[in-house]
Amino acid sequence: MIAQTEPRADAAEGIVGTLSHPEGPALTVRTVTNADVEGLDALFQGLPSKDRYHRFFHFCHPARRFLEQLTRAADEGGYRLVPAVSGAGGALVAEAGYAILPDGDGEFALTVAPGWQGWRLGRRLLGAVVAAAAARGVPNLQADIMADNTRMLALLRRRGYVTLARELSEMRIAIGAAQPARRRQPGNADRLGPLVPGTLASCTPTA
Repeated sequence: MIAQTEPRADAAEGIVGTLSHPEGPALTVRTVTNADVEGLDALFQGLPSKDRYHRFFHFCHPARRFLEQLTRAADEGGYRLVPAVSGAGGALVAEAGYAILPDGDGEFALTVAPGWQGWRLGRRLLGAVVAAAAARGVPNLQADIMADNTRMLALLRRRGYVTLARELSEMRIAIGAAQPARRRQPGNADRLGPLVPGTLASCTPTA
């Protein structure tokens, strides 16, 4: 597991902890930095089409300005972790975090690269992000999830979530961080928005 969810003595690097893969290299889990734009770009480029669709609700590769926005998570009140293969120049194998919504909740998203799924990396990152949100007074984490994204729904079901709104192919859910997740009051079920605000406005088409 990730032993800590806050930077340790090596806070200058934003290192949160390390993870040992049973059949692969160790991962260093740290907060995202401005230098991670290219690493995030490579991470998203390497996703299968279905995984990219589940993450962005389209098959386009995210535009560079979106990648830059992800690296500014802390500057905008949010929080984002990136596990990297330990060692100099280690590739990013996942990203997880939230952006702050106008109501004070966080908008959550998580991506795990192919080859790194299936050994609880997503669960560990989700736990670290929820703990960080709670420490910062963020009451709930919300997300839009495709109805056929069974892997993500199973991950969130383990923590317990409430459904805020539902459409034919997607739903908006919330999980509790600093307080139990709240249900949206009847009549306030707004149309579902993008997983991370503003990400659907522009993207770079892929071949």
